[in-house]
Amino acid sequence: MLSARNIAALGFMTFAMYLGAGNLIFPPFLGLQAGEHFASGMAGFLLTGVGLPALALVMVALVHGSDNLTAALPKSVATGFWVMVFIVIGPAFVIPRAITVAYQFSLAPFVGEAALLPFTVVFCLAAIVFALYPGKLVDTLGKWLTPMLVVILSVLAVTAFMSPASEALAAVGPYQDKAFAEGLTQGYMTMDALGSIGFGWIIFRAIREMGVECPRATAKYTLMAAVMYAVAMALVYLSLAYIGATSASLGSVFGNGGEILTAFTLAHFGTLGSVLLGVVMILACLTTAIGVTTAGSEFYSRTFQPVTYSRSVWVTMIVAGLVANLGLEQLLAITLPVVVVLHPVAIALLVIAPLRRRLTTPAVMAAVMTALVFGSVDALHILGKMPTALDSWLAQYLPLYSDYAGWVVPSLLVIAMGAVVSRATRSVLALQPSMKG
Repeated sequence: MLSARNIAALGFMTFAMYLGAGNLIFPPFLGLQAGEHFASGMAGFLLTGVGLPALALVMVALVHGSDNLTAALPKSVATGFWVMVFIVIGPAFVIPRAITVAYQFSLAPFVGEAALLPFTVVFCLAAIVFALYPGKLVDTLGKWLTPMLVVILSVLAVTAFMSPASEALAAVGPYQDKAFAEGLTQGYMTMDALGSIGFGWIIFRAIREMGVECPRATAKYTLMAAVMYAVAMALVYLSLAYIGATSASLGSVFGNGGEILTAFTLAHFGTLGSVLLGVVMILACLTTAIGVTTAGSEFYSRTFQPVTYSRSVWVTMIVAGLVANLGLEQLLAITLPVVVVLHPVAIALLVIAPLRRRLTTPAVMAAVMTALVFGSVDALHILGKMPTALDSWLAQYLPLYSDYAGWVVPSLLVIAMGAVVSRATRSVLALQPSMKG
């Protein structure tokens, strides 16, 4: 049985892995745009931006590990899916973006772009040092780095609530008449559910490293970590969104949440504010980089026997550092569609997980392929590549297409049909021996 201190550290570790740069930058901009409709906009956002990733962790716990999510798939398909997931949430997308965002909010305001390379080297070496000792990940993130991050974020939150810069303005854009629905869409677009299935590898290993071997106990502690993550992340999102909603007077035009946070910290803390914001961004980006590197290396070392955990850590961070300095923008243009497509597939697997004993392999494959095809349609829509005529037709006839979730209804229908067909198939097979007798 884990102590309260270890349970809290596990929850902090889980929270830290999710709290990346994007999670810090997006809520202030949502709060600014939602304005007077702050409550309804954030209610929708929290439902999908926090609820969906937390639900993903719950499903990982119920099936006793992330790898069991793909147990019903052919081995080659399952392995290919995991490889793609860990590439895009690792060296091809998340880590390079974390490096550049951390730099933009720490050293860039003072020295420009000149120090990106040395910053990358130091950042990557720090991540490697922490990731090389996965058995100490709970201590590293849960007992040291995350509490530091929480303290700094708490200072910003208390400052915002005690002395807001201005009143919330009128809502703009879609938040004027459908704030809740827009919040739902934006929460879904964080795509943190994809990270959940990857982080499940780390959480299960961390719990085992604490001496817990019983599958039921492991699932229980994973559920507890999911609840603690959800509460902590919801509080952070609400605080950051409130900063955005009450900071309209600090600038004429804000292009993103990062600009809002920069204006807010400068207004309340002066130059120290820039340093404070830089520290927050570095810690948030570092904890995320450690998390995804550890998850990917855990998978590679378990799946491909010649690959060692430590070698995978080094390769992941070296590739991520090169991408961050040589070709981030070009690679993001390629990997973003992959992330958008993989997200529906991941959620479909989460829905299938509790039904996997009732579905045949063809039924599971049909559901996954449906999510893949319609996820690709959503990707074209999000990227603005859908032909105009087809875009209009899909907006009229495909449910949730306008909310970038056109894959949902077709996938659920295929899963339901697969359950019916699988049950009928098993009934026929069960009757065959008696008929022959």
